[in-house]
Amino acid sequence: MKETFVPAVPGDVVVAVREEAARLFPECLKLLGDSIAIESYTGRERAQADLLLSYFDEHGVPACRLPRGGVLALLTPAGYSPDVHGIGDEARLDVIRNAISTVRNAGLPLLAYDAHMDVVEAGEKTAWSVPPFGLTRRDGRLYGRGTCDMKGALTAMAVSLVLGRRLSPAFSLEQAVIGCFVTEEEGAEGLALAEIIRDLNIRPDRVLLGEPSQLEIARGQRGKLQFVMRARGRRAHTSVPEVGDNAAYKLAQAAIEVGALDRDEFSRVGPDPERVLDRSTLVVTTFRTEPFTTSSVPEGAVADVTVRLAAGENFESVVSRLKQRPGWPDVEIERIVYHGPSYTGKVADWPSMHLAWETPRSHPFVALLRAAAEAVRGRMPADKIWPFSTDGVLSAGEEGIPTLGYGPGREDACHIVDEWVSEVDLGDALAVYSLLPFMK
Repeated sequence: MKETFVPAVPGDVVVAVREEAARLFPECLKLLGDSIAIESYTGRERAQADLLLSYFDEHGVPACRLPRGGVLALLTPAGYSPDVHGIGDEARLDVIRNAISTVRNAGLPLLAYDAHMDVVEAGEKTAWSVPPFGLTRRDGRLYGRGTCDMKGALTAMAVSLVLGRRLSPAFSLEQAVIGCFVTEEEGAEGLALAEIIRDLNIRPDRVLLGEPSQLEIARGQRGKLQFVMRARGRRAHTSVPEVGDNAAYKLAQAAIEVGALDRDEFSRVGPDPERVLDRSTLVVTTFRTEPFTTSSVPEGAVADVTVRLAAGENFESVVSRLKQRPGWPDVEIERIVYHGPSYTGKVADWPSMHLAWETPRSHPFVALLRAAAEAVRGRMPADKIWPFSTDGVLSAGEEGIPTLGYGPGREDACHIVDEWVSEVDLGDALAVYSLLPFMK
């Protein structure tokens, strides 16, 4: 019979981590407040990266700016921690990569913490009851754009590296940690993490995503697909529409078929959380005519569609299912490709199709994270599959690296007006992130 993996959770380490996490929590709130004040939209994350680099330099954590603009930070045992003070980013990266190689050669596993620096638009600020780009503490909640998705987890992960550095002289680090604070996730999941794993050849043994999970363990996710539907017709004056060919009507029919397929999927599978990977969702998100005028029959019409892919589904299978529907009109479907550029000027050709992935419940990484969470919170966390997409599409979906998600915040609080995260959950996340490097 195969032995069950039982993680080691040293009691003295748990006590020390919890006490130090409580002492550092005001610092975590300060860093979160400074981060929320930054409107770090996709491709405009420079100020957020500058803030993190300044924070790590202040606390002696080796860190550097990556070519796409992300921040890479390193936690290792004291004897392996390099000094990067006073040198440029390119030289810092070389020093950090060499330190990672030394640690790996010494047999220490490498754990990656992944958090994205970009946030979605705040929208109409008058709709908010609090300033979207200011941290507001109220009734046990922390409000502001990005508190949940995902600057709360980002700051907790950043502070955990400082905490680990403080405790590592007294307690043995069982895993080295790279903090991957990446750009452009909201527009191109996996792109900036691919730079670290593929371009820089820094391949972790495990990846922990800080996306909101209500401090439950996310073992996988649906995939994601974005495409454009394009209808073509013939322009005419609205006084004689019969001489034209209205592209809007064709596109409207295609949108109806997209909605019908989504409803069919729901009817087939239902809302059962245990069957998240069995059902794709399809949503028409934008609709526009060409030309955009009220006096002409439109000769063109375009709509965007976002699909959350079930396991086994991809672009070809979804398009095939749509075009086989009896009511499908003469409408073209085109993939979307993200080009950037990043705030450092790096361009990309990143496809908008990512497959679903899942880490088994029986994997040792699940047991390790479960034990850490139980030690901090006093209860065993549930596990689940995320319905949305993350950087895990790269680490797990394409690279096959064992990947899990664990973050403060409710999934339904992402991207909303008055976005928020629980103050208690943020503190618990800080402690869990801080404890994991001391466990094996």
